[in-house]
Order: sequence, then C-alpha cells, then structure tokens
Amino acid sequence: MWIIRGVSERLSFNVHKHIDNILEALSEHGVHATFFITGRVAEKHPEILQKICKHDHEIGSHSYAHGDFSEVSRAEAKEDILKSITVLSKYQEIRGFRAPFLVRNRATYLACEDLNMDYDSSEYGLVKYRPNGFRALVIPVVSPLDTHGLDLMHFKPEELVAKWTSECSKSVGAAICMHVWRMGRKKYIKAILEPLLESGMTFVRAHELLSANGIAFTFDVEYTSFGEALPQNLALLKSPGWKYPQSLQARSFVKD
Repeated sequence: MWIIRGVSERLSFNVHKHIDNILEALSEHGVHATFFITGRVAEKHPEILQKICKHDHEIGSHSYAHGDFSEVSRAEAKEDILKSITVLSKYQEIRGFRAPFLVRNRATYLACEDLNMDYDSSEYGLVKYRPNGFRALVIPVVSPLDTHGLDLMHFKPEELVAKWTSECSKSVGAAICMHVWRMGRKKYIKAILEPLLESGMTFVRAHELLSANGIAFTFDVEYTSFGEALPQNLALLKSPGWKYPQSLQARSFVKD
C-alpha cells in the first residue's frame, strides 16, 4: 500500500547516504544540479553542503524549517527565507528559492523580490498569486513530482520517467523536482534517475536558465514526516495549479 511505503521510506531516510548516492550518479554522467536545502538541514549537516559545493552543484533556499507558506505575511515570509539564506550563504551565493510543498502565496513572491532573489521555482502552472511586474525569473516545475507520482497517482517509475521526458521535450526552461529522501535510494536511482540522465536532455543548474536553455535537475532536501507532508500534498493536488499549461519556458515567465 502506498501509504505504508511512504511512511517506511521517510522513517528510513538517511540524508548522508541518499545525498552520496545522488552525487555519485550525477558525477558519473557529468551533470550538475540544484539542491534546495532548508536552513535547519544546513545547520545540522554542514558537511553535506560542503560536499555539494565540492561537486560544483548549486544550492538554493527551501525555507528555514519547511513550514506552510500558504498564509504567511510578506514580513513572515521574508524573515523565514532570510534566515535560511543567512545559513546557506556561508557555502555559496544563494540566488533562488523554492517554497515547501510548492505551496505559497503572493507574499512569498514579494519576499523573494525584497531579498533580491534571481529566481523562484515554486510554480506549477499557477499564476494567480504572482504580482504584476514580478522581476525574478520564475522556473516552472514539471510535474507530477516524484512523491505524488509514485504514491498518490500510483505511477510506476518507468511511467513517471516517460511523462517527465515528454513534458520536458516541450520546454527549454523548466525544473524536474525530486526529493532526496526518496530519489536517493538506489532502486530509484536505477529506475528513474539513470534513465533521465541517459535521455539526451540538456540538464543545467537552475540559475543557468537565466541565460541558457535546458532542464534544471533539482532536489529538495528537508526533514518532513509523512504526517506533516500529507495535508500539504493533498492541498496541492486540489490546487488549480495542477492544470498544467503546455510548453512552458522559464524565460516566458518573466513579466515586464
């Protein structure tokens, strides 16, 4: 049953082992990626960020504590994101943000703008919250996500790869969003990560989409229990943002 599998995988999550597995696979294929990391993970595991930087991957903010951004005020969002940046910037300049669960509101965009972020990668086709004139690049997320696709939508790994590959072929600037707690398992690296890496697509770090074409390979790194994540995941599935526009490109999301 998918619920039992999800609980089991979260309980057995080994952040060091899973990060190492992903870094090894990326290195073998010469691909650079972006890791959206929470401030709490960075504080607890500084050696992980050092390792990611050593392999020349990008680090982005995934908030400080992976809380709910759906109803935060502009000041609250700014405080949380800034707190994460303060921790993460010890290792690398932080240029981008991804909201926990991809759930955010207008205040989240305004906070990113206040903090001079170059891009936001929290959007799955939903534009109703984005302020007019939002200056940062919006990098849309290709979905279904690994969590939803393998659990709530009952996708098999090969079906998920086929769907991702199909959607990515229509875009020159989107992000494949994955979670380290799942994708770092060797069975998923073999079933999902390796077929994607061998697909012939051009994978880049997220910030490179500011000026180049490609698909951003991104991994979210956080500690979230299955119980904490489930309400947000269900809310996301009900969102009108799941009506995904076709052929999205990152730079087409920049508003004048």
